[in-house]
Amino acid sequence: MSGAVYVADWRNDRIQKFDPDGKHLASFGVSGREDGEFYRPSGVAVGRNGNVYVADWGNERVQVLGPDGSFLASLRGESGLSSWGVEYFSNNADELEAREISDLEPDLDLTPDDFLRHESASIEKLFWSPTSVSLDDHDNVYVVDSCRHRIQVYLVSVV
Repeated sequence: MSGAVYVADWRNDRIQKFDPDGKHLASFGVSGREDGEFYRPSGVAVGRNGNVYVADWGNERVQVLGPDGSFLASLRGESGLSSWGVEYFSNNADELEAREISDLEPDLDLTPDDFLRHESASIEKLFWSPTSVSLDDHDNVYVVDSCRHRIQVYLVSVV
């Protein structure tokens, strides 16, 4: 629906959809960690095809839902080194050396209760508190990865 307003309802762990006049049209999701469930959704964006992208902060991911709220995909993060990062490291050899000897994907022994947060905190490529999601005119996905102080970009051909 053109002009619809989508709201990430943080405390109620759902996405709400309203028409331009504020009439409630739909709610997507419930509390939880499974596909289509949320734990403190913090941002939402809608693509040209109606797919809904949700920054699922507490579950350390972005979920992609169909226009009807059905689960389509989950993105956990897949960062690489940007051209800015390459430039930074080319000017900071000691930082590059430290990065090269670091284990950026360590084996972890985590309990189910602390798994997602600690896994994301320990593995560099993963989202660690994604707070916002946005799309450009081509439906490329931009995710604010707040605890890593970066933006991860997914090109439309990948999503």
